[in-house]
Amino acid sequence: MAFPPLAWLLSPDDGLALKLSEAGEYQSQDGRYTYPDSSGALVLLARQAALPAYAEHYQRDAELFDYQHTWSDDAGALHENRRLHESILAQAPKRAGLRVLDVGCGSGWLAGSMLPGGHELVSMDVSTINPQRALARYPSAKHYGVVADVFKLPFVDGLFDFIVAGEVIEHVPDPGAFLAALLRVLAPGGRLVVTTPYDEKIQYCLCIHCNRPTPHDAHLHSFTANKLRSFMPPGWEQHTHTLTFMNKALLRLRTHGVLVYLGYGLWRLVDSLANRLIRKPARLMLVVEGKAG
Repeated sequence: MAFPPLAWLLSPDDGLALKLSEAGEYQSQDGRYTYPDSSGALVLLARQAALPAYAEHYQRDAELFDYQHTWSDDAGALHENRRLHESILAQAPKRAGLRVLDVGCGSGWLAGSMLPGGHELVSMDVSTINPQRALARYPSAKHYGVVADVFKLPFVDGLFDFIVAGEVIEHVPDPGAFLAALLRVLAPGGRLVVTTPYDEKIQYCLCIHCNRPTPHDAHLHSFTANKLRSFMPPGWEQHTHTLTFMNKALLRLRTHGVLVYLGYGLWRLVDSLANRLIRKPARLMLVVEGKAG
């Protein structure tokens, strides 16, 4: 397994460039912190403090839950997931040799879609297992696995041409800081794509362990287009747009039996017409163009 080039990386502990030790290990500049390899995935979580509670949760979650097989027996969910992925890929910059960051890589589907095009891709997740699985499923000299927390993102400024954070922002404690961290590593002329459920009604259950209300699916936030844009840092307004898609009526009517045969462009047209007639989109997408250098 290949590791990301050293020139791409920063220490999550002090924000300085990493160095290689005499033993070939990735270390902070002062040598205080060493960042291990876990089955080919480089673990760049901060070492000077305990993991945040959410990181510990997703570590355990990934051990029990494999995103690759989530909807393997549900044709409707498979169709919905396929259209979500196609909608994200439609936003990829149309040029060769992209550097791609998959934030919250899950099953690693983005690597499977983009590596055949010759792009370099980092499958990143706060869990250790998901990048390992992504590397195993899509082995390539241009595919790198990194275990990291977005709030201590271990990459140099302006590194990535295409950043995808699919169905992640609704889980994070601070959406504004999340977006700011990703924009720091977005290259001039690059593109950031964030997807999330649209105007979701978050439901709660009572946790049997702590006896406190707990949101289903660990969704902490619900977003409309205006609300999502409100978390963008100042000065990015002219570089940002949103779109909605995936009509709920079509999903509930189980129309995938017919729509599955349509190409993406034709499906998108049908979905857009449905949302004009019945304004019930299931998904919201934020697209941000990297500022010119």
